[in-house]
Amino acid sequence: MATSFLPDQIAPDLILHNAKVVTVDNQFSIAQAVAIKGSRILAVGSDSEIRALAGRNTHYEDLGGKTLIPGLIDSHIHAFGIGVRRTKQLVFADHHGLTLQSMLAEIGQLADTIPPGEWIVSRGPHALDFIAEGRLPDRWELDTVTGDHPFYLMMQGHLGVVNSRALELTGIDRNTPDPEGGRYYRHPDTGELTGLMLERPAFQPFLSQIPDYTMEDKLQATREINDIYASYGITSLLNPGEDRDNVAALEELWRRRQLAIRWNTLYWVMPSQYAGKPYDEVADMLRNLGPANGFGDEWLRIGGLKIIADGGFEGAYMREPFMEDEFGPGWRGIKMWDDESLTTVLRAARDTNCGVFIHELGDAALDQVLDAMDVVDQEKSITGRRWTLEHGGILPTPRNLEQARRMGIVVSTQQPMGWAVGATTRRFWGEKRGSNMKPNRTWMDAGVVVKGGSDVGPYDPILGIWTCVTRTNVAGEPMDLSEAITREEALRAYTINGAYGTFEEDIKGSIEPGKLADMLVLSDDLMTVPEDNIRDIKVLTTYVGGQPVYQA
Repeated sequence: MATSFLPDQIAPDLILHNAKVVTVDNQFSIAQAVAIKGSRILAVGSDSEIRALAGRNTHYEDLGGKTLIPGLIDSHIHAFGIGVRRTKQLVFADHHGLTLQSMLAEIGQLADTIPPGEWIVSRGPHALDFIAEGRLPDRWELDTVTGDHPFYLMMQGHLGVVNSRALELTGIDRNTPDPEGGRYYRHPDTGELTGLMLERPAFQPFLSQIPDYTMEDKLQATREINDIYASYGITSLLNPGEDRDNVAALEELWRRRQLAIRWNTLYWVMPSQYAGKPYDEVADMLRNLGPANGFGDEWLRIGGLKIIADGGFEGAYMREPFMEDEFGPGWRGIKMWDDESLTTVLRAARDTNCGVFIHELGDAALDQVLDAMDVVDQEKSITGRRWTLEHGGILPTPRNLEQARRMGIVVSTQQPMGWAVGATTRRFWGEKRGSNMKPNRTWMDAGVVVKGGSDVGPYDPILGIWTCVTRTNVAGEPMDLSEAITREEALRAYTINGAYGTFEEDIKGSIEPGKLADMLVLSDDLMTVPEDNIRDIKVLTTYVGGQPVYQA
């Protein structure tokens, strides 16, 4: 009996079959095969149903029983900066052999190979937990290996250190007051600056001295990091915060059709630029940032705002003081915005239709942000705008939960960050607060949509799913197991919930007909392997728009 084929104009280009297809649809249903036409999913079903759709030119791929899941979405990853750093800066990777001595040796080797007086720019590991001594080198230790080179190191985006030459070039010394929203560490006995500093207002004088990278440097670095992310199964990402020049580099790659994975990116909104200004001026500033909210297509969208409400692990704005006194008695972190200015910016964002994504790490910052949103919501509803709490704070109160649910707020969690910095947060914040970081179970049980990402943690989303399920830190210790979520919930956080957070749930985030054919073939079954083995799962193939962009 002759085989019957559908006409090529309606038949799929590609059929993936003999698979366990975890669709992440509303029923979390399981299928066997997927048909793809162009960049979209044509049909999902059993092997026999999907093979019956074939045309004469349909290509088949037998997945040998492997698991197929939707492409993973990192909803908070500083992707552009990571790309530039890995190609242009000295980066200290996370490994347990990292010591101050080994860091200084690497810095010294680099200093000996570059032209005299040139800046050395570096990135620390994800957390102090990865340095044997639990700290960064100070300026005097750096001076022993950097010579005449000014040196700048950033870690986590919130903690940094410079050497004496960098201090000289900027004119910052022991008499320089701490900037609003930042802090310079001082030796407890002498008052001299140690070179260590907290938050961007303190970093800015040094950043302004460091030469920017060329457009071609940025383009090449971003192309390379796209390929690396694809190898980890990231098919879409949200890049939370860039200035106009860096956004222009992404636009150029978009115009050239050289983005291998899908990007959303946000503009920085800093208190140094906006605080204290009247509403009309703030609204005009937001309108003039660049392309309006929603600019672009399925490859690149631009236009939301990244607002920083408090500091990082050393500067998280807390209801109660930190446990350690290295920051001074009664230290409760850094509150970046006065209440009136933050409310003004949110009001202007509402009225100019800008997406809002707010970093709030501490519990007091969580209170401040939700209260400001509530004021704006009472004037004119923001429900449906999907404004996002980046990090989700700690120990959310019943009032916090009610506000977030009522206003339709989304929470962006970055569990790999909890994995990386568990010892640091416990040390600074105490056991209860430090272990509660990323309270995913509490938010989900309150009816709040939670989406997954990496931020300053490792960007392997499989590790992210594993840490959401196990609540384990890098030392193998549990972190408030009451906040653990299931595998299904974790996979939803990294797929359909991520798409929901950027109003793209109709085109991606699950394996369903009509959606973009962004999918992964995994080495093992994410839903059934022993829990401890989840983190060992590898991505075998990454499809973006039906095309393989990575194959192991």
